[in-house]
Amino acid sequence: MQTMLVVEDHEDIQALLKQVLSDQYQVAQAFSGSEALTVFDTAKPDLVLLDLMLPTIDGDSVLKLIRRHSQVPVIVLTAITDKQRTVALLKNGANDYLTKPFDIDELLARIQVQLRATVIIPETHLCFEAIDIDTATHTVQIAGHPLTLPKKEFAMLSLLTAHPHQVYNKQALYEAVWHEPFLNADNTLNVHLSNLRTKINDLAPEPHYIVSLWGIGVRLV
Repeated sequence: MQTMLVVEDHEDIQALLKQVLSDQYQVAQAFSGSEALTVFDTAKPDLVLLDLMLPTIDGDSVLKLIRRHSQVPVIVLTAITDKQRTVALLKNGANDYLTKPFDIDELLARIQVQLRATVIIPETHLCFEAIDIDTATHTVQIAGHPLTLPKKEFAMLSLLTAHPHQVYNKQALYEAVWHEPFLNADNTLNVHLSNLRTKINDLAPEPHYIVSLWGIGVRLV
């Protein structure tokens, strides 16, 4: 079971987060910045939920200290709405942030995105219908025809092929491939999806492998 480290000095928020996370994850808790660093070393979490306004050591400093020796995903929970401050957090190593009060379902979704982004697809050979991918040699064949793809399109197709039929919303797909928060990235993602879809459909005997579900996301069919 993966471990979440929740760094939050507000006892009610701590209790709420432990309750909603405990069904899927092991939860370690810290109520101050100094405690967070100690628990981080002992619990070795897979992801950190980090409040900024903390006693002893503030959240910004905790983030900087974690980043000195670890790239574990960190989602900042903050009451600060200033965009320049949140952009600075991302530049300093935060993977994502949520503004308080936050929606629990959105938090769980963002956690899943970050954990999925850190998982390396173990298979070197991926196959779905006419799509054949070798991740070791970075090669793709569609119905036996070679297809050269740039890095992001290759990563996108590999992810979809590794999990056929799974629906990815735009944010989840973008963050799993680009490994950065989905901030006004609709156009970037749409262009890459369109290019990838066209290249596959030009070679596939039965096109429309990448299907968009209106208002939901995309998947392979």
